[in-house]
Amino acid sequence: MYSVTRLLVIICLIFGSSSLHAQNTNNNSLEIGLLGAGDEALYYGAYSKYIMPLSQKKHPFTLAFSLVAYFDFKGESEPDAYLKNDIDMRLIPTMNIGYALNFNKIQLHFELPIGATFALTKGTLVNERVGFERGFSNKEIFFNYGLSFSPKYRLNNSNSLGLYSFFPFTSDKAQSGYQIGIGWTKTFVNSVDKE
Repeated sequence: MYSVTRLLVIICLIFGSSSLHAQNTNNNSLEIGLLGAGDEALYYGAYSKYIMPLSQKKHPFTLAFSLVAYFDFKGESEPDAYLKNDIDMRLIPTMNIGYALNFNKIQLHFELPIGATFALTKGTLVNERVGFERGFSNKEIFFNYGLSFSPKYRLNNSNSLGLYSFFPFTSDKAQSGYQIGIGWTKTFVNSVDKE
């Protein structure tokens, strides 16, 4: 874990220093939105992402940090038992390395998110055949990576609307699965760019 943390800090320092130079043309932005997710069950949630361009080119590489949270309130069931009054939550922090294609009002953003999935399930486990009820809690952590694609329509210099999608390269017991949503992006425009 220490080596992973050290690697992430080094990458952030290298790309962060590049992003300071890129502030004149391409600006940092914050993206927030709502999404649906999951493979077997449908989860509802939200996401946020802070995006930093790494160059002043028209089509820059980017570095982003994102946090996705989604929930399922439907009880899980097995042949002999089921959960009632449960909540099933996923919290997914990632670091995203990406590439942005910019055309007049359209931006196509491709990213490779790498991070972790924190899965939490709490509820009451019920087995009617045996006749018991007891509290149930399960916490799991999984490595998570995949491909993210976000087409955006630029409304003006500082606001965009777009779609968000994530397709995992791994499958885990937590059924983290696909994510599809809609989002708003606020670009932090420099005073020079406003003129």
